[in-house]
Amino acid sequence: MSEATQRTAIRVLVGIPAFNEARSVGSIVLQARQYAEEVIVVDDGSSDGTARIAELAGATVIRHRENRGKGAAIQSIMAEARKRSPEVLVLLDGDSQHNPDEIPSLIKPIAEGCDLVIGSREAQKERTPAYRRIGQRVLLRSGRLIARHKVSDTESGFRALSARAMDELELKERGFAIESEMLAQAAGKDLKISEVPISNIYTTGGSTLNPITHGVGVLNRIVVMISQRRPLFFFGILGSALLAIGLIIGLRVIEVAMKTGELLVGSAMLTVMLSMTGILAIFTGIILNALSRRD
Repeated sequence: MSEATQRTAIRVLVGIPAFNEARSVGSIVLQARQYAEEVIVVDDGSSDGTARIAELAGATVIRHRENRGKGAAIQSIMAEARKRSPEVLVLLDGDSQHNPDEIPSLIKPIAEGCDLVIGSREAQKERTPAYRRIGQRVLLRSGRLIARHKVSDTESGFRALSARAMDELELKERGFAIESEMLAQAAGKDLKISEVPISNIYTTGGSTLNPITHGVGVLNRIVVMISQRRPLFFFGILGSALLAIGLIIGLRVIEVAMKTGELLVGSAMLTVMLSMTGILAIFTGIILNALSRRD
């Protein structure tokens, strides 16, 4: 089936969250329009000409009066998509780090029965600077813990959703952790997830975000989601770690007491505190896990 035939057979909507992307959003919209009946740009409180340029390029523009975060922008796109009922929603960023000409590659698995298709940059990961790869690896491992689903690029913003996924996903994250939340919810609802390789386009001026601040912020939200979605795992690991540290300190207290007859009161109190906190954390995980299973 040719790309042209595929575009007429499947109603495609493209959504682009954008914040101060005046330099690139116009060309992204023009390219994306080749593969979609409509392109929606959510201008997330930009202070430049993002909205105006997107409109001139032919996009439908939704404006946030203030910057709410990428997750909030994607939620607005999802709300607009539900009003239009497309068969496929394609999400991509407006900073030129995704190639709109690869949209058909993400649409194809949806036509074959998938519900969430993620564009994976793994095959070209060497194009990303080493310091960013380290951060991406940490986020990847953390994201997999939430979803319990093995994908190679949990943080990719280039993805496609089926009509079922649009109906069933109830996203709440307002920041960049929404990609991990989307994957976790999709896996939890037994949606069919797949990946396709995409180009890894890295430009030094493409993102205005500090990579360290961005990564720490996303990781923080992922940790919170792990504690909510996998409480036994999260609190079990935390409690076990505290118990282990308490045991090590306690053994040292016993060793000193046997050799010198002196009790290290401060260390002994720390041992008791860590041990009690560890036991409490483990029981918290057990209780929260039981409650979550009842829900």
